[in-house]
Amino acid sequence: MAQPNLVATAFRGDEDAAELRSFFLPERQFAGDARWRFDTSLKSAYVNTFEYLNHAPVVQLWRDPAGDVQAVSRICLGTGEWFFQASPEFRDESTAVRIIDQADAAFRLLTDLGSWRTVIYESDVAGTELLAAAGYEPGPRDEVFMTMPLDSEPAVAAVTGSVEVRVLDAENPAELHERALAQVDAFSGGEPSESALKWIHRSLPHQLSFAPAQSANVVAMDIDGRCLAFADVYFDVANLIGEFEPVGTRRSEQRRGLSKAVLLHGLAAMRTAGMTEAVVRTGVENKPAIAAYESVGFKIADYRVTLDRAR
Repeated sequence: MAQPNLVATAFRGDEDAAELRSFFLPERQFAGDARWRFDTSLKSAYVNTFEYLNHAPVVQLWRDPAGDVQAVSRICLGTGEWFFQASPEFRDESTAVRIIDQADAAFRLLTDLGSWRTVIYESDVAGTELLAAAGYEPGPRDEVFMTMPLDSEPAVAAVTGSVEVRVLDAENPAELHERALAQVDAFSGGEPSESALKWIHRSLPHQLSFAPAQSANVVAMDIDGRCLAFADVYFDVANLIGEFEPVGTRRSEQRRGLSKAVLLHGLAAMRTAGMTEAVVRTGVENKPAIAAYESVGFKIADYRVTLDRAR
C-alpha cells in the first residue's frame, strides 16, 4: 500500500526541538544499519539543524496527514549542500523524489550557484541510482564509516598521573566551558575565532541534551582543570549500538595517546551499558583519526561519497 504524501512545513527552532529530537532517535530511524542519510550521525543531524545560520538554511519538517514528522530536510543555500532523512516507512521512491525536486527547485530559485551537492553511502545502491536519475554525478569519497564488535573488554589506556580520564561533570559550568573550548580547538585550523566560540556555546547545550540518559561525555582533564581531549558516547539502547560523536584532542596535546584513552574509556562505557557494536565516522583524509580508531579495534565498513548536480 502506497504511503500518503508528506507536506513540507517550516522548522520553527526551539519550538519544534522535542519533536525533532524524537524523529532523530534511533528507535525511529534504525532500519537494518546505522549508515544514516542525513550527512552524519543522528545526534549531529539534530544538533546541526540549529546551526549554519550564516549559510541560509531552509529546514523542512515533512509531516503525514496526522501531523507527525516523517522526514526532515536541510538545504544550505550558502554552501550549496542539502541533506535529508526519512523514517523507515517513508523510505520510498516517491518521498525521495519529492524532497530531491524541492531541493533542486530551491537552489535554482534562490541562488546563483552553478551546482549543489548531497551525500550518500556507497552501500546504498538504490539511493545512488535515484540521485543519478535526477542528474546527480557521484564524486569522491569524503568520509569513512567504521565499526567494531564489543565482544571483549577493551584495554585500559595508560595516561600520566596529571591527567584524569572520566565522565564530564555537566553540572559544573567551568568544566562545560573547558569542554567547549577543547572542541573548538580540536576542530579549528588556528586560534579559535570569536564566531567559533559563540557557535560552540550555542551548539554544546544541544549536543548534551540529545539523550542525556543514554550518553557518556568522556573527557581527559589535567590537574589545572583543562579539558585536553573528549569523546562523546551515545548508547542506542533500542539497537545496542554505541556511537562516538564527536571525538577530539586539543592540537597542542596531540600525539600523547589521549585520543586512545578517551576512546577506550568510551568503549568500556558502551559495554557496561549493554551495547554489542560500536560505530564512528570521520573524514577520509583524516589519517590520524582513522589510525586512532583502528588502534582500538575499529575497521572501515563503508564510505560516504558526495554527489553533485549541475544547474
